[in-house]
Amino acid sequence: MADELASGQEGGLAGSLAEAVEEVQRMLVPLRQGEFSEKIGKISVYVQSSAKARDAKSVGNFIRFAHLNLDAVLAAALEVLVWRPRLASKTDENKKAVALQKTFDRLDNPGEAMLEHYRSSSDPLNKYLVAGAWGHEYLRKRKINLEEYDRELCEMLGCQETAAGRIVLGYAGLRMAIDEVERRALGLLKKGA
Repeated sequence: MADELASGQEGGLAGSLAEAVEEVQRMLVPLRQGEFSEKIGKISVYVQSSAKARDAKSVGNFIRFAHLNLDAVLAAALEVLVWRPRLASKTDENKKAVALQKTFDRLDNPGEAMLEHYRSSSDPLNKYLVAGAWGHEYLRKRKINLEEYDRELCEMLGCQETAAGRIVLGYAGLRMAIDEVERRALGLLKKGA
C-alpha cells in the first residue's frame, strides 16, 4: 500500500512537471516569429531538457541556458522597439546609466519612476536606457516584477501587436514559468533521491 502511495505521488510530481513544461511551450508558441524564432526554439529545447535531467546540476544548467536565451530574445526585441541615439558612445551610455541608477536607487518603486522619466525626458539617451535593456536589467536586479512595467511601456510605444512587442509583453510571465519548471524538476529529483 505504501509503495502504491509513493508511486502515485511520484506520478503526480512527474505530471506536475510535465504540466509546467507544457505551460512554457504554450507561452512560446505565439512568440516564434521572424528573427526571434531561433532563440525561442532554443528556450524550448532547454526547458524540455531540464525536465529530463537526472541531477540537480544539469537541471540548473539547462534552466540557466533557457534564461540566457530568453534574456537575449528580450534584448533583441528591445533593440527593435527602443530607438538608440547613434551619436551616443559607450562612455556616454555608462555615465548616464550611473546617474540614472543613483536616482532610481533612492526610490521604492523605480519602475513607475522610469516610465514617468521616459514620458517626460527630452534626452534620447535617457529614454533608450530606461526603456531598453539597461532599464530591464536594473529592475530585475531590484526584484521588481516587469509585467506591469512592460505592459505600460508597450502601450506607450504602441507595439503590443508586433513580434517584438509580444516578446516584451511575454517576458516576465515566461521567466516565472521557466522558474516553475526548475522548481518542479528539482522537487521531483529530491523525491526520487
